This record gives sequence, structure tokens and C-alpha cells, in this order.
Amino acid sequence: MLVVHHLNNSRSQRVLWLLEELGVEYEIKYYERDHQTMLAPESLRQVHPLGKSPTITDAELTLTESGAIIEYIVERYGSGRLVPASGTPERLRYTYWLHYAEGSAMPPLVMNLVFDHFETGDSGAKDAFITPQIKLHFDYIEAELSKSTWFVGEEFTAADI
Repeated sequence: MLVVHHLNNSRSQRVLWLLEELGVEYEIKYYERDHQTMLAPESLRQVHPLGKSPTITDAELTLTESGAIIEYIVERYGSGRLVPASGTPERLRYTYWLHYAEGSAMPPLVMNLVFDHFETGDSGAKDAFITPQIKLHFDYIEAELSKSTWFVGEEFTAADI
């Protein structure tokens, strides 16, 4: 049985959404962040040395990184659903948006979350860098989504998750 190691306030919601869309059976193992440090508990490090979430286990496989997990689940359990055909322009766009979410969009959002949690009263970095980056990315996303219903076109894919 596929197990999602779910840490509160993490990207594992993305994995759970995909599993629900595909109708895949899974189990959730819950973990809570330390309220002071915002880090995962030691018990999650026993599953994977980095103690990050999402992490999945599927038989003997342990996998982290939401983009890699999504690719694995779509390939293993999707039966061709939620992914464009290989070798098409839509597939390249799908791959781009699937990885954009973590590679480009998430860093300023995570920095904002961390700065908000550990607020020191000095908002210089947020005002000068983080907030403008978030606006830049959301404007970009909005402009792209104004061209079609979903990120890859007129069909919902795992990139939209």
C-alpha cells in the first residue's frame, strides 16, 4: 500500500490531491512540525534522512520531492491519465509547469512563510525581494492561465495540481 508521510503545512497536499484524482488507495501517516523551529519531528527522519514532506513509501520504494512523486504516481498508477502524450508540445509544457511549481514559484512563498514566522521587525528583505518576487510569479501565472483553461491547455493534468 502506498503511504503518504504527511507533515502539516507541507507540499504533501499536492500528492494527496493527485491520489484522489486518480482514485488510488493510500494511507496517510501524520507528522507535526515543532512549533518553535518549524522543523519535522525525528520520526519523519527515520523514514527519510532529510525529514522532508512529502515523502511516500510504496512497497520497498521511499521517494521525496513532490515533482518526482507526482511523476512516479502518474506513471505507476495513472494509466495514461492526467499527462499529455510523450513527444508532444503539450508534454513539454506539462513538464515545465509540473516543475515550475517547486523550482520557481515555491522559494519566495517559503521565504515569506519563514520570515513571517520568525519576524524580527525588519521587513527590508520582504519589501525589497520577497513580496516583489511573489507578485512577479503570480502575475506570470495569471497571464499564462488567461490563455487557456488549464496550464497545459483545455484538459486538466497533474501539472495543475
